[in-house]
Amino acid sequence: MPDPEAVQTMATVTRDPSPEALQNHLGFARRSYLSRMVGLALGFVMTAAVFIQNATPAWMWIGPALHCFVGPHVAWWLARRATNPREAERRNLLADHFLGGVWMALMQLNLLPSVLAVSLLSMDTMAGGGVSLVVRGLVLQALGIALGVVLFGLHIQLDAARWTVLACLPLLVCQPILISHIARKAIHRLKQQSLALEHQSQHDGLSGLYNRSHWEQLVRAEFARFRRQGQPAVLVMADLDHFKRINDLHGHAAGDQAICRFAAALNRVLRETDVCGRYGGEEFGVLLPMTSADAARDVLDRLRRDLHAQQLLDGALVTASFGVAELTADVPNVEAWLRLADQMLYRAKHRGRDCVVVLGEEGGATQPGALVPTFARSSYSTPALLTDPLRVSQLLTGLDISEAPFALFDPSDRLATANPAFLKLFAVPPDALNFRDIIRNSYLHQVGPRIATDDIEAWLRAADGKRRSQPQRNFLVDMVDGRWFHLFETSYSDGWLMLLLFETHPPAANVQPVAATVLG
Repeated sequence: MPDPEAVQTMATVTRDPSPEALQNHLGFARRSYLSRMVGLALGFVMTAAVFIQNATPAWMWIGPALHCFVGPHVAWWLARRATNPREAERRNLLADHFLGGVWMALMQLNLLPSVLAVSLLSMDTMAGGGVSLVVRGLVLQALGIALGVVLFGLHIQLDAARWTVLACLPLLVCQPILISHIARKAIHRLKQQSLALEHQSQHDGLSGLYNRSHWEQLVRAEFARFRRQGQPAVLVMADLDHFKRINDLHGHAAGDQAICRFAAALNRVLRETDVCGRYGGEEFGVLLPMTSADAARDVLDRLRRDLHAQQLLDGALVTASFGVAELTADVPNVEAWLRLADQMLYRAKHRGRDCVVVLGEEGGATQPGALVPTFARSSYSTPALLTDPLRVSQLLTGLDISEAPFALFDPSDRLATANPAFLKLFAVPPDALNFRDIIRNSYLHQVGPRIATDDIEAWLRAADGKRRSQPQRNFLVDMVDGRWFHLFETSYSDGWLMLLLFETHPPAANVQPVAATVLG
């Protein structure tokens, strides 16, 4: 009687010849070994009762006896020697059906034992291979009956003696108990495997923290809870400082050790309700429910002290930088919340690392708010913060009909809107979807801003890093056609804005123009 777990596993037999795979396939045959011995032994008791009732000659007992007491060992031997033990066990089940049919004919098709033999063998085969294997087994069982009729003659016996009925009881009682026990073990084993797979799908294999996809799901759930109940929450993006240097100087094993120890530090310092995840590489995300930005700073400062006291790498101090963004009603979506925390992390890197930067604090990024927030203050005149939606609309309308090129990008740098002046200045092609597409096209056709570099992709990465670390900035840009512009760039909760104002005069001799690092 094979393991019901084979209902699933037998249908996906592999041809992997590795020893580990063979051992896994052999497990099914090993579990069937004991159950086959018990079931066939009890079946022989039932068969012997019928033979006694019918006064069957002694030599006719040899076949059933060999099948019931030697057959299980032969089946186990064949499975161990087979390249595919699971397929060998399927053949063993079919052989049980065929021989069972022969012995049924030998028992003169005694009704009760024959019905038990058909039903219990079918139960085993269903557990071992499903409906298709049961159908094949029943066909072979019918062929076995036909062979038995040819060998022993056709005799049909409907009545069973009292001792025959009693001899059937052990098999009738023990079979369901044995099957239930095997099924319970199989279900428990499958449940453990399911839990292990679920854990593997949600956790990072190195750090043991949540992986990025599952952590972001929990962040989205917290954002939805904030929308319903208004409960405070803080998002933290953390990054190990100078991690590439660790790998270069100490090796990747040391880098893995630092990641594992940082994960342990997070679990040691943070609360059980806080949600930690490995965002990618040496970057981590932390969700602090029911927490204010001030409380988050205190926790992270305690974590920083812990990193100094219990070093992540033996003989070397490894620090971390943290960007903090508290969730407010002005944050429109999860992507914007993540972007704000990421911007604060870049600001922490820009400040010198090993520090905590909180959104809205002095020196930090601006609070998420209106579509067009305060531009970076400089010696040039810049627009003021607009909180009135009507004034925002009026400003965009004014920009759209003016000669000042401007463009709005969403948090993923996709182009949201741009006026004709911007499209013309940058020669934006119709199929350009984001900032990178626009700059690549300008660089390829030598239009728009002058970009002095041999590696446009490296330039784009540097530009992105500077924009994240400096959410508000302005600088001079020279164009391929010789014109100069003041470029104002401001990041806000739902993306970022680029505005260019024409400069009639070239910069003074002591002013360094931004050419190779335009927008960067």
